[in-house]
Amino acid sequence: MRLTPRLQAIAELIPPGSVIADIGTDHAYLPVYLLQEQICRRAVATDVKEAPLERARETVAAFNCHQKIDLRQGSGLQAIEFEDQVDTVVIAGLGGRTIAKILAEGRDKLNWLKRIIMQPINEAGYLRLFLAENGLAIIQERLVMENRHLYEIIVAQPGSEQEKDPFRLSLGPRLLENNPPLLPFLLQQKIKKLHTLKKSLQRAKKEDVSAKLQEVEKELTFLREVLANAAQSSDSD
Repeated sequence: MRLTPRLQAIAELIPPGSVIADIGTDHAYLPVYLLQEQICRRAVATDVKEAPLERARETVAAFNCHQKIDLRQGSGLQAIEFEDQVDTVVIAGLGGRTIAKILAEGRDKLNWLKRIIMQPINEAGYLRLFLAENGLAIIQERLVMENRHLYEIIVAQPGSEQEKDPFRLSLGPRLLENNPPLLPFLLQQKIKKLHTLKKSLQRAKKEDVSAKLQEVEKELTFLREVLANAAQSSDSD
């Protein structure tokens, strides 16, 4: 089985010998691939709705993985139990706030885990701030392009996040440290969105937008500085 670039990047972050839980598994492509490649020993694949689980059953049956993939209908981490011995959780393709909500609701299970791999479709900054405020350290981050869409992948584990600056934290502390090739593209995207927000605020007739405008200007200044540093580092490599 060949995975999409996004799922392949996630698969490469899973330690060999893991027992994984794929939350919101949809077609169960990821756990099937991990078993085929002998990266994971067993998997729990969950989804909150029956229709995605039916698609997952078809994939599992087609690749004869039913003995090592346990398919369950359930919400978030509530679908896994201590007896499953899951050490790695994947939550991909959901919004950043939704992922944070799943982690908050399953807080009692987080200490079982060695690694949480997340791929938010939006609000990655919100998710990073949530991780840092809730005893989860960001250990790795990746950027991957698929069909002209840039995806952010965040890997965390129980522990204390060392980055305290809220701007750097929301942007991606490990991305800023490692300066991957796609970082300038990510920064340009964020600058473009903030410019749009700034114009919208300037057109607003409310009197209480000045504080928000100042915040946007501050973020724009920070992003421009980071982008300049990232470009300078790339030129010197």
